[in-house]
Amino acid sequence: MAFDFNKLSEINEILETPIYPEISNGYEHADDDIKPIADYIKKITIHNEYIEPNRIKYFYTSKPKKDGGRYIIGSLIQRTDLERLVDDRYDFILTLFYPIWKDLDAKNKIIQLDKVLSGIDPGTFESASFKKKQADSKEYVSNMKFFGPDNVLDSSEIVHLACQKFVKEEKEKRKK
Repeated sequence: MAFDFNKLSEINEILETPIYPEISNGYEHADDDIKPIADYIKKITIHNEYIEPNRIKYFYTSKPKKDGGRYIIGSLIQRTDLERLVDDRYDFILTLFYPIWKDLDAKNKIIQLDKVLSGIDPGTFESASFKKKQADSKEYVSNMKFFGPDNVLDSSEIVHLACQKFVKEEKEKRKK
């Protein structure tokens, strides 16, 4: 049974994305906006119940990213041991493509953020080692089982098409 999206009405206020006129240097801090959503995802899902949202640094980016020829809303980077020696507060850096993220509805924000967070492998109880894992066939099976395959695939298609349109419009703006 897939997640009941009617439950999202209770958290609509945390899903509001502020409007930034311009993201400087390609990135904008997003901890205050995204961490509460990650906390909510941790609370409602079984497959992401072991993630530590406080150990993730969240950013908006103005740079679209592709995976396997398709646009995606976000990416997850595992920080190296050396990087963590400099600042050990964060194990991961999560970026979300702001121009598309800000326009997604609640359902798609939850699905897409969960999809990015599904890239964290908490390890086993014997060896808790939070690492980045690879997607199962461009989507995470756990994400698809929880939200329903049609919902996840439709959401990914919405993101891909919106990014394509955005990139095309940006190219046309630069030509003028």
